[in-house]
Amino acid sequence: MAEGFFFDNVDNEFREEEKGTYNSFVNFREIDNTILEVREFNKVKYFFDLSGTNPENTEKALNAFQQKIILITGGKDENMSYDSLGEIMVKKVKHLILIGQTSGLIEMGLMRKLVGKNQGIDIRITRCSTLKQAVDCAYLSSKPGDSVLFSPASGSISDEKNYHELKELYTEYIDAL
Repeated sequence: MAEGFFFDNVDNEFREEEKGTYNSFVNFREIDNTILEVREFNKVKYFFDLSGTNPENTEKALNAFQQKIILITGGKDENMSYDSLGEIMVKKVKHLILIGQTSGLIEMGLMRKLVGKNQGIDIRITRCSTLKQAVDCAYLSSKPGDSVLFSPASGSISDEKNYHELKELYTEYIDAL
């Protein structure tokens, strides 16, 4: 289990359903948000935000990390505002990997915050066509000690994939590294 992370309020039914598939459930004590540690590979930790179905929950997940992270986010446009997500990304993200229809909205939310007092902050932004491409990009840009979080800030990334399927797909891609 990741150092400094604690079990707190994890849904027992979900835990039983997923036991044996993943290394551990990680719940950050400071917030009411559940983060799943999928795998540690080459001293890089890969996480999935179990409640990252909207921008507000993605913000909560980002706040749980002490260091700047690599964030994979984006999905199907569900008419949500991503402006508030930009503020926390300035503080918590070093590499933003975007997928899906909301890529432009999320990028604009970040760009609006990279002015004034935040001018000069360096955040790498990459757009990917698929989740597989995003995972590969995160792997290639990560260094030992980094954390990678997949939190879509949407209920899905396409019409075909629901949130549970996204988690399965992400885990499959991480396991294939």
